[in-house]
Amino acid sequence: MQRPRRSNLSRQSRNARRIRNTVNERTEEEQEIAREQRRVSMARLRDSQSQQQSEAARETARLAMQNRRANNRGQQIDNLRRRTRDLSSADLNRTAFRYDCSNDYSLHPSVCIGQMDVVC
Repeated sequence: MQRPRRSNLSRQSRNARRIRNTVNERTEEEQEIAREQRRVSMARLRDSQSQQQSEAARETARLAMQNRRANNRGQQIDNLRRRTRDLSSADLNRTAFRYDCSNDYSLHPSVCIGQMDVVC
C-alpha cells in the first residue's frame, strides 16, 4: 500500500527554487522598481478600504497570530514534557563516553550541570 503523499514543507520545492532564482537574477535597479510597485499597490489597497474594514482585518490578523502562538506554546510544553519523561528513565552510566548532542541532559532530574570554569 502506498504511503500518502506528504506536503513539501521545506524550502526546496520547485516553485520556491524558481522564485529564489528569479529574485537573485534581478539587478539592484529592478529590485528597487519591484519594491516601489509593491509600495504603491499596498497604498492603493489601504486607500480603497474603509476604516472599519482595515480595523476588522487587523483584528482578524491579531486573533490569528494569538491562536498560532497559543498552539506553538502548547506544542513546546508537550515537547518539553516528552523530552523530560524520556530522559528521566534514561541510563546515565558512562554517558560521557557516548554523548549524544540531540539529548538535553540538563532536563534530567538527577543531573546538575554547573559552570565549566575548571580546567583538568
